[in-house]
Amino acid sequence: MSEGQMAEQVMRADRRLRTFVVAACIAGTLVGAMAILWVLPWGQRYLERQEPRTALRIVQMVTAVVFLGLVPFAIYLYWLGWRVVKSRRMPPPGTKVYRDTRIIEGDRAVARGRTIIALAVILLVLGLVGGLCFPYRLGKVFGARLQGNPPSQVEQAPSTPAP
Repeated sequence: MSEGQMAEQVMRADRRLRTFVVAACIAGTLVGAMAILWVLPWGQRYLERQEPRTALRIVQMVTAVVFLGLVPFAIYLYWLGWRVVKSRRMPPPGTKVYRDTRIIEGDRAVARGRTIIALAVILLVLGLVGGLCFPYRLGKVFGARLQGNPPSQVEQAPSTPAP
């Protein structure tokens, strides 16, 4: 194959996948809009009726679920990047695309695959830190305040009077 023909390779879109992606985007938008309009106000009213310690636990769990929801996406991105590096082709063989996509091969594809892997690792770390450490820190900071003790990191220096 000549270099000109390789540059012209295009992976054709899968119509069924495109229909699925469009339907999923529409459904996600509708579910998100309903959540913002109805679930969020209901949740806020529910939290306001709870005692502070219970409300803190609920906020910790919701925060953990939201951040840990990034982990499966990070794993998929890592897997995709690994397949790109292994096959030296972007998109890798056997992948379905929802729009016509120009095929990239060789070192450029490997560089893209490694970039995808790096982004996946960053996303994984952020998801784990946000899902595990952030709720823990929320509990430490606000748990101490609920008991009437100021958190140790929020100690203030004595104020000096202005002249």
